[in-house]
Amino acid sequence: MNISQKNKEALKNPWMLGILLFVATFLTANAIFIYLAFKSPPNLVVEDFYERGERYEETQKQIEQEKALGWTGLLMVPTKTRVNQTQTYEVLIQGKNSVALNLDSVIVNAYRPSDANADFSVNMSLQAPGRYTADLTFNLPGIWDLIVIAKQGDQEFLVTKRVSIYP
Repeated sequence: MNISQKNKEALKNPWMLGILLFVATFLTANAIFIYLAFKSPPNLVVEDFYERGERYEETQKQIEQEKALGWTGLLMVPTKTRVNQTQTYEVLIQGKNSVALNLDSVIVNAYRPSDANADFSVNMSLQAPGRYTADLTFNLPGIWDLIVIAKQGDQEFLVTKRVSIYP
């Protein structure tokens, strides 16, 4: 077989062989991608999309109500927390014009995104007007979401913070 650029036969010309190799590679790659797309389809369809939409609407209304209250909150956490180490967590909640609030209840909820069985909640105790504390102990390392729910009558205010717990 005499492969040369001067050869007029298609299968003996290197340019034609290169083009055929490129087309074959392109078609093979596309066939693999199509196979993988059908083998593991994306989970774009959510079964409870309507319920999620309703919850989203409720969340947006709650955010608007919180803004109308004019309250501010600051959750203060220890700089480094280890597993099974009890430490004090403090939240400062103020009303409009930085007025300290005496609230009916303040609860801190600890959520572990990777393990819902480890979630817990603790009532915070009043230390001074607008200042509430709670002693928390985390039994698993990792990322935790802290959500403080402050209630006064039918008004509710949330303060959130993500913390890392070290082993």
